[in-house]
Amino acid sequence: MRPRVPTVPLLSAAAALAVALPLAACGDDSPSATAASTGASTTTTAAATTYPVVLRNCAREVRVEQAPERVVSVNQPATELLLTLGLADRMVGSVSWNDPVAPALAAANARVPVLSRDFASFERVLKTEPDFVYATFDYSFTDEGVAPRDRFEQLGVATYQSSSECGGQTAQQDAALTIDDMFAEIGDLAQIFGIEQRGAQLVESLRARLARAAGGLDASDVSLAWWYSATKAPYIAGCCGAPGIVTRAVGARNAFEDNRQLWPEIGWESLLERDPDVLVLADLTRGDDGDSAEAKIRFLESDPVAKRLTAVRERRWIVLAGSDMDPGLRNVDAVETVADGLRRLGLAGR
Repeated sequence: MRPRVPTVPLLSAAAALAVALPLAACGDDSPSATAASTGASTTTTAAATTYPVVLRNCAREVRVEQAPERVVSVNQPATELLLTLGLADRMVGSVSWNDPVAPALAAANARVPVLSRDFASFERVLKTEPDFVYATFDYSFTDEGVAPRDRFEQLGVATYQSSSECGGQTAQQDAALTIDDMFAEIGDLAQIFGIEQRGAQLVESLRARLARAAGGLDASDVSLAWWYSATKAPYIAGCCGAPGIVTRAVGARNAFEDNRQLWPEIGWESLLERDPDVLVLADLTRGDDGDSAEAKIRFLESDPVAKRLTAVRERRWIVLAGSDMDPGLRNVDAVETVADGLRRLGLAGR
């Protein structure tokens, strides 16, 4: 189902991504400077980076001889993480945007050239003379995306891919993605760039937000179905991607937890059989016709099968930006939004 091109207004992402703007301006990685920008305490410590950095990433070795200075980010979650870590001054280009950047990151993002809002060619990326390319989705490192990782690495350009998609989009997933996987990715990037204290403080602040969002929430009897796109055969979240992180964080159940694909196509009759308590809808305004949240709701209320769902009859849905359903920092925003939605729907204490 890649590439995907939704564009929707941000919900609570501004608060999530504002944490590192002062870092981008001053480049100070001291505990006090980092804590001031993240809202975290100064108790977290991290060892200084020594080079070369050698990591295992998606079954391959990543070796970085020195902190990257000319970075190209591919896919919005990757770009937003680098911006949040205060690395705009090291970025020479971004590729593949689904949503507008968070207002809190707009000034930093304005300093980074957008090579393409969709996929840039391999040649276009090479013109920036990158020393590091970081992508979220496995599709990005293919000939249909930008280029396979081997092509970059043969030219001495180090690459990194989010571990969330090491197995690919359509493959059966061996294990469910966890919030600790995201935190480990932050740690990897912080080590690669020599800003380990900064990364540790960001993780600490995200953990605190997650704890606050789920505090006092009892949703153990609530089932969720996550609808990303398409109406005839909708893409509904399986067990193992970012929606699973959010579902577990709020203590609810994924109605399709038994499906090992990230985004399998699920028929409406199958949805009716599971009859989830709540539908989580992606608002995709750059997707196909019918992919916006408004269009999804119109479909739900008019389709002869879909309108029989309990969640539709009782108008129990929660709307998220498309990027909130991708693996990355926005998953913390999604936890906050879904938790608030469950409380609003009166399902937080069932």
